Amino acid sequence: MKNLIYLFPLVMDIAVSGILFIAAYRFSEAKVAAWMVGSTMAVWALIYTALAFASGYIVKPEKSHRVLIGTCIGIALVSLGLLVFDGLYTQFLWLILTGSCGALFFSPFQMYMKRYIADNRSGIVRSTALYTGSWSLGFALGPLLFGLLSVKTAFLCCIAAGVLMAAGFIILEMLPKKSNAPAAPAETGKNVDYSRFPDMVWMGYLVGGVGCLAIALIRTMGPFRGVQALGFTKDQMGIIMCLVSFFQSFAGYMLFFSRDWMYRKVNGILLNMLGIAALLGFAFCSTFAGFALSAALFGIYAGCFFFFFVFHSLVHPTKSHRYVAGNETIVGATGIVGPLLGGALITPASSHWIFIAGAILVAVALIGQQIMIVRKNITWEK
Repeated sequence: MKNLIYLFPLVMDIAVSGILFIAAYRFSEAKVAAWMVGSTMAVWALIYTALAFASGYIVKPEKSHRVLIGTCIGIALVSLGLLVFDGLYTQFLWLILTGSCGALFFSPFQMYMKRYIADNRSGIVRSTALYTGSWSLGFALGPLLFGLLSVKTAFLCCIAAGVLMAAGFIILEMLPKKSNAPAAPAETGKNVDYSRFPDMVWMGYLVGGVGCLAIALIRTMGPFRGVQALGFTKDQMGIIMCLVSFFQSFAGYMLFFSRDWMYRKVNGILLNMLGIAALLGFAFCSTFAGFALSAALFGIYAGCFFFFFVFHSLVHPTKSHRYVAGNETIVGATGIVGPLLGGALITPASSHWIFIAGAILVAVALIGQQIMIVRKNITWEK
């Protein structure tokens, strides 16, 4: 039962990512300016940022299920609105409401899922991996759903999903409550006692923040470059966006078996170098195959940095509800800055430069990460 709860972020992100994808595609297809395409995610992210930050102070972990039920119903109503009122600029209203539902779902859900974590050793890694893999898979399936199905069918699926999720949370609250098992002694070679490691949330914010900025650029300026500069079709861009999140999900699920890579210098170097290579691929590849390969590499990078991001927030025994709100605030803020700045600075002919700038920022994050690890002077005794 405790692993089934990770179906909820999967389903929610199918709806959220599908709405973001179809909005960006519709504006790209309408041949509007790049800043207008970028503003689709920025409008969503503006409200997401504000409500995600506020949720850390106003949503209590023990009451998180009530907020989750409301947001599930909310995303069903938003999908209905998008289906009935489909004007180009009317979408901005629905993007604002989608951002509200997303912010008030993902922060409270991370609070909610902690009640299903048995301990703060191996349990935190397993939960982080399942959460990262699940919502990432949702982001993979959303663009695919809207890219391959008719818009009407896709939105009807989202309406049904919202209603079913709300019913699911209600059922979970009706079931008998079981207290979490006490933390078991650390087993050599299997579990790690994370309580002996320093609080590294700021390192998570740095790496995750730059990664979130890069992925915001991919999800808005990627369709812009693909459609307007390279002539890709709606189906092709749907597949490319799907690949990013599919490989992101795959990487997240594979980290289920990880232990302490989140604190190691060499792994941090490899992680960020992968992101740099992927962004340069988006900048210089002009074929569908090249874009697809870059999407796969970026997805692996994204799955790892999102795991890194979430882990360092959840692992703290007393501050995690504030830290996860900080995570979602960063997700929202980078969703504002990245697309708007990118859209204001580029044209179809110069669209590759925004991905080069993203690669430079990842390199800066790599340097900062290494400095933080060295300063914390982490030791590795078992």
